[in-house]
Amino acid sequence: MTGSAGPVPRLDAVEIKATFSGARAEVAAKALAPDDGGVWCQVFFCEGPRHRHPGELPLLEAGVILRLRSRQGKKGDTTAKLRPCRRARVPAHWLDFHRHGDDELRLESDWAGERQVLAASLTRTRDRQDVDAVTSGHRPLHTAFSAAQERFLADCADLAVDFQELTVYGPVRAQRWRDVRRRHHELTVERWSVAPRTGPPLDWLEVSERVEPEGSEVVRASLLALLRQLGLEPDLEQESKTRRVLEALTRDA
Repeated sequence: MTGSAGPVPRLDAVEIKATFSGARAEVAAKALAPDDGGVWCQVFFCEGPRHRHPGELPLLEAGVILRLRSRQGKKGDTTAKLRPCRRARVPAHWLDFHRHGDDELRLESDWAGERQVLAASLTRTRDRQDVDAVTSGHRPLHTAFSAAQERFLADCADLAVDFQELTVYGPVRAQRWRDVRRRHHELTVERWSVAPRTGPPLDWLEVSERVEPEGSEVVRASLLALLRQLGLEPDLEQESKTRRVLEALTRDA
């Protein structure tokens, strides 16, 4: 008798990424980014505790990313992300959660370079003015995150998160183009720039494509071939842009 393989673990999508930094970012932007200017936003990240030692990134080292975005127009959002995410650490009720009200949970594989990392992101849509009130210091940080996001962190993160002990870092200036068609690929192109008080400015561009898990290997190979045909070579070290941002911004603290 053939036994059942059991249910397939939830995976909403695979996000294939390629990053270009420095001079490569400018070349890639000219080749891939439309001329319409895209959509601008400001991105902020949280780290802590306030009295940590220089160079320490305790949230990031524990796989916890807290992000706030203030977008062009009236919208913004906050995200509580676990990356890497361990399935064994996520209770069944979160694996069954997709969307409730303004909260949406996505379980995706981030594929950058040769690395695939499981990421779980709970994002809450916010009014831009609410995000701006927090990042400007006029409201406490916890008011930007929903009760669901706080429960998600309490249930799933490897580190206890105390919002009162965290510091908001930023902004990162981001320019994004969605639904960029290049042959049969539908891409998101995003350029980030950071000007820390100490050290050189950071500038890089990320090309990403979100696809179904089945067949993602073929899509990735095709995307990398397209980039090569355009004369674009991604960075050999596909380092997390979140880490690079936090290292630069916390160095100033």
